[in-house]
Amino acid sequence: MTIPSAGPRAPTHAPSRPLFVPEGARGFTLAQAMAPGQHIETLCPCGDRAEFDARSWLDRGLGFQPLQDFSGRLRCPCGGRQAYFEVWPGDPGTSGLKMRSAASLYD
Repeated sequence: MTIPSAGPRAPTHAPSRPLFVPEGARGFTLAQAMAPGQHIETLCPCGDRAEFDARSWLDRGLGFQPLQDFSGRLRCPCGGRQAYFEVWPGDPGTSGLKMRSAASLYD
């Protein structure tokens, strides 16, 4: 006797957006990471993740510097001072994450 299956169910741990293995920031300049069609996300060791707007750094003429050189300039709400940068596809503001800004670091 065969027991009827309930059918496949969606996993409860599925990501809310398409799975993508991000490119680490290593090798990207700030200007390259801010190119059209991609955006920067920050990840703190505590797990806090946010989309990051670095336009004020570009406006200061820092676009030539490696993105990884900026990681020590960030402060997470947990108090941590080291964040990792990731470059993701998609225009800025489309990730659904909270937005942090380089400009707010100087206010």
